[in-house]
Amino acid sequence: MHINMIERILSSQNRITYHILFWLGYILFYTVLWGSYEDNYWDQFQQLLFLLPWKIIPTYITLYYLMPKYLYPKKMVPYIVLSIFLALSMALIDRYMNWRYLYHWFYPEEEHWKTPVLYLPKVLNSLIAVYTPVFVAMAIKLQRFFYQKEQINKALEKEKMETELKFLKAQIHPHFLFNTLNSIYALSLEKSSKTPDAVLGLSKFLDYMLYECNDRFITVEKEWEELMNLVALEQLRYGDKLTISTHIENDSSETFIPPLLLLPFVENAFKHGADTLIDDSYISIDLKLKNQQLHFVVENSKSSTQETTGLDTDKNIGLKNVKRRLMLFFPEKHQLNIQEEPDRFLVSLEIDLSEINSQTTYG
Repeated sequence: MHINMIERILSSQNRITYHILFWLGYILFYTVLWGSYEDNYWDQFQQLLFLLPWKIIPTYITLYYLMPKYLYPKKMVPYIVLSIFLALSMALIDRYMNWRYLYHWFYPEEEHWKTPVLYLPKVLNSLIAVYTPVFVAMAIKLQRFFYQKEQINKALEKEKMETELKFLKAQIHPHFLFNTLNSIYALSLEKSSKTPDAVLGLSKFLDYMLYECNDRFITVEKEWEELMNLVALEQLRYGDKLTISTHIENDSSETFIPPLLLLPFVENAFKHGADTLIDDSYISIDLKLKNQQLHFVVENSKSSTQETTGLDTDKNIGLKNVKRRLMLFFPEKHQLNIQEEPDRFLVSLEIDLSEINSQTTYG
């Protein structure tokens, strides 16, 4: 509470300082501008100071009443009407103060007071004089308003994206768990000796998913390591019925990627590639990383008699999830191609990781 109070006091002091500097700048500018014509700087300073209230009043009424209440909510008709009324009122007061006092004090020999107080050119001159600082202050206020609005929108968009990413990442956990438990269930039905190893492998993988991958980014090397743990886990189930080949070329151990981004592609490969109807079922996983350009390819066999559900159906939660994450993390920085043929699936993903890695390094 005390910290917030101090912050408010400091913010208030900053605003007061800003306003003082604004009006000092206004007086100084016009003192020099008008005083330079007849070398009467002191007279001009006194006149500006005397007429200053009729500039200050419309400025603050506009900034702190008309703009927040009517301009920002886009209530343009009352804003325009009230602004015109305020402008004419202040211009007439300014004109009267000139006519009634300043002409007598500073220009008695010129007898400007003999001109009617409602003389239109003089009223317009007062209107311009009154509203020059108003318009300058409005321009500054609007610029700050739109800048703050943009910053708020950016913060909200970032918060929304972070929330969505957390939600998408959370979806992976039950999706993966469901698929892996199915695999372990199948091993248990066969009373396989591999069941304990499968349970142990699942516990290790869950430890990674629940605790180790909570960072926004992990290294590509770590992502590959966990993909290989998944492969080993699945291979316990299928054994020699499935040929699995993996290959990685990595020129950097410090290149980062969002965790679990590649997992759905490998999951999908096991879902479609490990088909008991095919004698030579296979899955091929290839990852190349060079100069922070990632190329990831997953290819798997597919039975020609396998029911085609399509990779973009509602059942493919993992793939829909990863497509959305790619759009959020790498807009216009990735290319995903998915080919479905009668006897195979092929997924090719290319990502430019340079931008997020520069943020990770310097952010």
